[in-house]
Amino acid sequence: MSERIRLWLRWGALIALCVVIFVFSSFEAHDSNEQSNFIVDRIIALLFDNYAEYSVPKQEALYSLLIVLVRKGAHFSEYALLAVLAFGAFVRIKRHSLRWLAAVGFAFVYACSDELHQTFVPGRAGMFRDVVVDTSGAACGALLACFISLMILARRVLRSQQKDAKAE
Repeated sequence: MSERIRLWLRWGALIALCVVIFVFSSFEAHDSNEQSNFIVDRIIALLFDNYAEYSVPKQEALYSLLIVLVRKGAHFSEYALLAVLAFGAFVRIKRHSLRWLAAVGFAFVYACSDELHQTFVPGRAGMFRDVVVDTSGAACGALLACFISLMILARRVLRSQQKDAKAE
């Protein structure tokens, strides 16, 4: 596959995830809450056999905690993936530190625009703490992508040196 096609695929994947995030952010509060509740209900069914035996305050506390973890976990992970894809799309930036910064910066700007977008969706609100969670996820995702990229680069250099040593 040519480098040009790979670059188009990388950008296509990045744009596709941006669209997915935009669509999820377009869900009204009721629909968004139903998605989170569905996931939490499945987690409880899977991990807490005796949930029905808990006192009502304990059930409510656990449910609230899981809702927060699911929602913030979704923010963190989707923006980690966004930064990984951005890191790949910005492959022409050769310095890994600058590419990491560009990927995290892109994710931060997108997170800000996403929270602004949510202010126009009925029942939703833009929240700065979500931008912080999103950007934290992006920083971790970009760091992982940077590490993997550097490992691949190191492996290529090592192989090249081994070939040169055999040729001598």
